[in-house]
Amino acid sequence: MRTNAILLGTVVAVLALASCGSPAETTAPAASPAKITVRDAFGPVELPGPATRVVSLEWTYTEELLALGVTPVGVADKDLYNDWVTAGPRIPATAADVGTRQEPNLETIAALRPDLIVGNADRLAGNIESLRSVAPVVAFRWNDPAKKQLVMMKESFRSLAGALGKDGEAAEALARLDAATASAKEKLSAAGTTFALAYPAGGAGAATVTVFAKPSLASQILEEAGMTNAWTGTADGDGLSTVGVEALTALPADVRFLYVSPSADDTFVKLAGNKVWTGLPFVKAGHTYKLDPTPWLYGGPSSAEQLLDETVAALVK
Repeated sequence: MRTNAILLGTVVAVLALASCGSPAETTAPAASPAKITVRDAFGPVELPGPATRVVSLEWTYTEELLALGVTPVGVADKDLYNDWVTAGPRIPATAADVGTRQEPNLETIAALRPDLIVGNADRLAGNIESLRSVAPVVAFRWNDPAKKQLVMMKESFRSLAGALGKDGEAAEALARLDAATASAKEKLSAAGTTFALAYPAGGAGAATVTVFAKPSLASQILEEAGMTNAWTGTADGDGLSTVGVEALTALPADVRFLYVSPSADDTFVKLAGNKVWTGLPFVKAGHTYKLDPTPWLYGGPSSAEQLLDETVAALVK
């Protein structure tokens, strides 16, 4: 009898404990994701939670998405991206091509059911309301007269990461860029730090190049590493000067002339037959350096880090 009473008491106690724990475990509501507010060139954009299905309409943000570990569901100018942007992961086959950066295909974008569309404010200004009818849009600008382009790049990168719930990953990427900048500054200090940076001007003419002036992102990346931009020519709003080879005579003799040439039609190879080019003191001295693989000079932290690495590789022997 006493044994049975003890067993009965034990069973009652176990059931009582189970009944105390069960309701809280089964009825607690699932936590809903916190809303996120991102500020872009047009003002605040509210998202119900971190975006996961993202369409990118600009290479800069495609690069940044991939660097943050997010595969976009759709990208603009997909095939050309893999030719020009060589830093970081490649765009996987699963990402759909949604048209060009200038004219994205709205129907293709809508079919992808994105929860975020990201792009450049100037390109999207004409059709941003149509895009907003599909999904929230964050649109950033590259330049602002009141800010350096390098500062704006870092700010937009952090904002995009915030929209994805990737703040930690963004902090790590920017820390790597800071470390690469410090390392490049140390290595370049004895290599001659006066530079000019250029790329072929495309249809502007065989003896025409585009030079990066001080307001440009690429120049500011190199200047952060202790280098001095020798180019003082008039630049456009993006910090670029498109000039004939004759204008390069204004560069000092000790300049390190860095250039990129992504296309098979290499303007700088053709310049070997141009007397003005071959007569330039820095050309005669062999101070021309092709950066290869070609860094994308309008990109995010990954491309910025690549530009530093390629510059060190070219100048430090």
